[in-house]
Amino acid sequence: MLKQRIITALILVAALLLVLFNDNAWYWRGFVGVAILLGFYEWLKFCGISDLGTKAFSIVLFLILAYCLYAAYVPIELGIIVLCLLWLLLFVFTFTAYLQVLHKLWFKVLIGVITLAGSAWLVVEFKTISNGAWWVFGFLLTVSAADIGAYFTGKRFGKTKLAPNISPGKTIEGLIGGLLIVIVIFAPILFSIFDSAAALLLLLTSVVTALASVAGDLFESKLKRYVGLKDSSQILPGHGGILDRIDGMLAGAPFFAAGLLLLGYLS
Repeated sequence: MLKQRIITALILVAALLLVLFNDNAWYWRGFVGVAILLGFYEWLKFCGISDLGTKAFSIVLFLILAYCLYAAYVPIELGIIVLCLLWLLLFVFTFTAYLQVLHKLWFKVLIGVITLAGSAWLVVEFKTISNGAWWVFGFLLTVSAADIGAYFTGKRFGKTKLAPNISPGKTIEGLIGGLLIVIVIFAPILFSIFDSAAALLLLLTSVVTALASVAGDLFESKLKRYVGLKDSSQILPGHGGILDRIDGMLAGAPFFAAGLLLLGYLS
């Protein structure tokens, strides 16, 4: 299983880097578009939809919003605010007993439509700014470093459960370790490239993004537990489904975008 997991990860990383650093922007758009569409199809499992007509309607709804976002019918400032507020609401749902109405079918469908289409749109937008591929790489590295750092720190030092009813393996010590890894990686890079004020705000953006990514992971875990799923699918050998790999990115993207917007890098 570990060997299969490593091979799959290496193939995914290689493919991602090839399209990310390619000058043709459509390669990145296509890569993100295919991944997010597959992810939304997995999302429909969380909704408990078996009827073909309801699935088709949900996918059409998703495609309409995705088109509106990519066609710039929605101002990016408004989109970022809406997505950040929605995720804050979902975090309350994740960590408390409130808002359980969000388990209802059409609430879940709309949440999936907005969060998946919205975050994919932002990740595509990141690449359009100056040195865009490196901004995307920084975002992906933030989420991955927080996840990997939390895993290994939690294995070694973890004692206090972070959310035992949702994901028993996650610990507060692991969370702190993941955040420290993010700071250790990015602090020297940012302060060597940007002035102190910008570097500090970008570092704060990375930490907030990392926190949001962990919460996003737990949000997906709560949905999976509710419908009795272990993985969102088996499309990625050793890793489960697309959503199992991008759940943290979905939640982190709006907060990363908010930081870039406030600093004037994204407009």
